[in-house]
Amino acid sequence: MASSSTEKQWRITVTVETALCIGDSGTGEINADKSTLKTSDGKLYIPASTLKGIWRHACEAIVRSQGHFVCNSPRAENMCPRPQEEQENKTVDSIPDDHCIICQIFGSPKSEARILISDLTLDNGLETVSTEIRSGVTIDRNLQVAADQRLYFTETSIPNAGFEFSGNVTIGNAVTDYQVELLSAGINYIHAIGSGKTHGLGWLKIKREQTALDHPTQEFKPVETDSNGFTELSIEVRLKSPLITGGRKQAGGVIETVPYIRGGLIRGAVAKAWLATSENSEPDESFKKLFINDRTGIFRNCTPGSKVLPATAVGCKDFSGFRKTDEDDKHGIFDTLLKRIVLENSAWLYQPNCPICSGRVETQGGFYEKVADAYEKRSISTRLLTRVAINRQRKVAEDELLYHLGTIDPISAESNEVTFRGSARVPSDLVDRVANTLQQKVNRLGGGGSRGLGEVSLKLKKDNGSDSLVERIDNFNNELQSIWKRYVNLPSIGIDQFEGTYFTVDLQSETILTTKDGWQRSMVLTASMLQDMAECPADVRLVRSFASYDYVGGWNAAWGLPKQIDLVTRMGSVFVFQTPDIDSWIPYLQVLENIGIGARCEEGFGQLLVCDPFHLHIGNV
Repeated sequence: MASSSTEKQWRITVTVETALCIGDSGTGEINADKSTLKTSDGKLYIPASTLKGIWRHACEAIVRSQGHFVCNSPRAENMCPRPQEEQENKTVDSIPDDHCIICQIFGSPKSEARILISDLTLDNGLETVSTEIRSGVTIDRNLQVAADQRLYFTETSIPNAGFEFSGNVTIGNAVTDYQVELLSAGINYIHAIGSGKTHGLGWLKIKREQTALDHPTQEFKPVETDSNGFTELSIEVRLKSPLITGGRKQAGGVIETVPYIRGGLIRGAVAKAWLATSENSEPDESFKKLFINDRTGIFRNCTPGSKVLPATAVGCKDFSGFRKTDEDDKHGIFDTLLKRIVLENSAWLYQPNCPICSGRVETQGGFYEKVADAYEKRSISTRLLTRVAINRQRKVAEDELLYHLGTIDPISAESNEVTFRGSARVPSDLVDRVANTLQQKVNRLGGGGSRGLGEVSLKLKKDNGSDSLVERIDNFNNELQSIWKRYVNLPSIGIDQFEGTYFTVDLQSETILTTKDGWQRSMVLTASMLQDMAECPADVRLVRSFASYDYVGGWNAAWGLPKQIDLVTRMGSVFVFQTPDIDSWIPYLQVLENIGIGARCEEGFGQLLVCDPFHLHIGNV
């Protein structure tokens, strides 16, 4: 069977002829026993997981009718790969693989799907309510009357409204011509979708047409090549569907949602795209240079804001948030580091209060952006998706196969498209190839790509640059000296004269630190560790640290194994150092800003900023 030489894209259009109900896992805001699924901004849609499930079932029925082997989904223990004894009994016309033809197309717990399905969104530009509540009642089989306490209400789309839902299906180049024909026959086999099909709900017509693949190009201007032969690329990621970012699995079984895109996700997507185009899927020299060799490319985290609030930032406990105007009901977020340094040197207890109401303050975290002369906090909305596997024989939910997915919602609380920004540092001779891969090949990130999750659009933007390192250190020390002078001449304060130069290391991502021997994990960046990482012999002293820890793991798609669980120092942690020779340290600190510190820097860990300008935002304290 011949394989398709190139990817194909189908445009699927579903016209609902009756009312539609795809059950929602949430309680909803309506008074109904079963609500129908909507996006966070209230629009109806058909999730890709629903279409994929019923499409797979249709293809299974067709293949079985032809006498071929099909594994018993949806339970993982009954699915491919097939046992050795079954492989030995294959007939000539069976698929030459240890996976049945269905698992080859749609995937299995141990193999990746070869088609990518997007959610089907509503094309009709409705400005009115698109759903209604219909009632039903269970009939007593003996009395032939309505059973007591069996009245129920279901939310459905408006019947006979001619709603059209459409989305794209990308068929990989590994899909054979026979499998393409099977997919076409399977899509034509579908006549209803969602719940209540035997009650007349969800009946539809499906139209399929082949469309051209969209490979957008974007002109960009990277930062010029540095002395080490690397180039910086500024990356913008726009979400088109919910995204699974990954995190620790909580006690309830739901994987937590990390509020940013890890650099490892983008790095893995680029590596996968490169291997797919290489001979025999083996790493070539360019691949090794970017991903394997000692000085590899670095893919940093993509975050909703340009910087991370330091651990020394606080805000009013009752009216938290950045204050833009005097009439704003928020009391502002400010930094306490400079005053902490001075007062702790004088052995005074420092207890900050809100500058507006003199109330209690609490530590602030997350991401922020400076817009004009004001600061704004950046956050994302999360959404819990609930999915269930369907029993192939009984056509009902399979026992014990209900699962939850924590995702980042592609629509913000303000109903805007969610955008993340990050960067990558790649070898200059590979910058064009990396740029083309990011813009044309990377269109899915994270898990659940074949079920409509993680659909993204990547663009490369011109880097606006950042403040000079020397300028940031000078501004930090000038402001610190200004506060220092207010206290040094007070008779009741025992504080020494200001000496040397202070600088901070502000972690912009989670950081994996180890002691000098490389075996013992550490939460604190000590002076000796900084000297070793920077390879700088100049004297330096750790003055103060504001740090906390967490644990991080991950999944290695290339090995098919989980990554080692590492102790990490959380992003936003602040370490204050003092040195008598700042001129010797500046070039080394610049290198650390470029490449990061600690382990797994190529995945976005260990990114830092020296003397974050937010430390100067001290408020009226």
